[in-house]
Amino acid sequence: MDKEVKGLWDKKIHNMKKLLNVTESISDAARQEDAEELLKFLKSRQQLMDDIDQIDGQLLNFFNDDAKALIKFVLNGDNEIQVIHNNIMSQLKKIKELDDKNLEDIKALFSKLKQDIHNLKRTETALKGYGIIGTGSQDGAFIDTKK
Repeated sequence: MDKEVKGLWDKKIHNMKKLLNVTESISDAARQEDAEELLKFLKSRQQLMDDIDQIDGQLLNFFNDDAKALIKFVLNGDNEIQVIHNNIMSQLKKIKELDDKNLEDIKALFSKLKQDIHNLKRTETALKGYGIIGTGSQDGAFIDTKK
């Protein structure tokens, strides 16, 4: 069992490192206001989080879904597992800090995109009003009857 549990911890730390890298990529995409890249990285991040959840589920299965037993195993167990656990906790703190910053950047980007869409809709309405788009006949004329 110890060997299998250690293997799961190794997989988890590997996925946590990938999650940190993807989170950093999300920061870069948000700073560059690249919505397409941002969506791609968010999808990749979700897949990594699902993988990590699956690993956590497998770890809990070894301890009959008893989280306290798992924690006791980590704290009283192999020094190597404790080091991996500490590395995971360190990675989680870095990810949390980046997530908080990313949330603010993404909110700002969303607000900017929302304003851009609003401006486009106003421009479209104005162009329709002048008959530039959305009209069936281009042969009409405007006659000013005011003197």
